[in-house]
Formats: sequence, structure tokens, C-alpha cells
Amino acid sequence: MANLDVVLLIVRVMMGGFFIKHGFKKFLDPNDIAKWLDKLNYKPGILFAWFIIIVEFFGGILMILGLGSRGIALLMAAVMVQGIYHRKFVKSLKFVDGWEINFVSISSLIVLIVLGSGIYSLDAYFG
Repeated sequence: MANLDVVLLIVRVMMGGFFIKHGFKKFLDPNDIAKWLDKLNYKPGILFAWFIIIVEFFGGILMILGLGSRGIALLMAAVMVQGIYHRKFVKSLKFVDGWEINFVSISSLIVLIVLGSGIYSLDAYFG
């Protein structure tokens, strides 16, 4: 089981870092992403922007710490599903050079949803 816990730690750190990176720019200028979301008819854009920022940036931090990882991973997967929908059906992008990163991200997030944070996490520490 120790190997599984190390793998879960690695997946959490990688996914957390990925989402922090994607959410950081949005966090610095939420109005920019809000304008873009408004154009896509996600109204009010600022509400959706803050949802994405919270899930990506702050969720990424919590993911690395291993605090609430299952719930955070579920929210992140929802954001990725929406990303696939947008890239595939709105932008008409192909799998490669389009929505493959979202697809692979979901597979890693499913691992965390099913297995949890592992022993090297605040979830395990707090029980």
C-alpha cells in the first residue's frame, strides 16, 4: 500500500500544480475571463469566472495538500468536461491539439475521486 500512497501523492502534486498554473492567470485578472465567458453565454461571466478560479487555483492548492481531494477532484473533472465540450463542439477541435489534455486530466482525477488522497495528505492526518 505504501507504493499506492506515493503514487497518489505524485498524482495530487502534478494535478494540483497543473490547475494552479491554469488558475493563476485567471486569479490575477478575473474580469478578463469573465468577459470571455460572457461572450460564450455563460452569464453572469464573473460568477462562472470565480467558480473556475476557486476550483483551479485554490482547489489546486488544496489538492497538493491533500485536503478534500475527492470533492476537489470531482469539481475539477466537471471543469474539464466543460472544457472538452467547448473545445470539441464550440471550437470543433480534434482530439489531438484540442481536448486531449482535458481527457487525460479527467483520468487522473478519476483516480483521486475513487482512491482519495492517500496516507500522505491532510485528509489522512485529520481522519
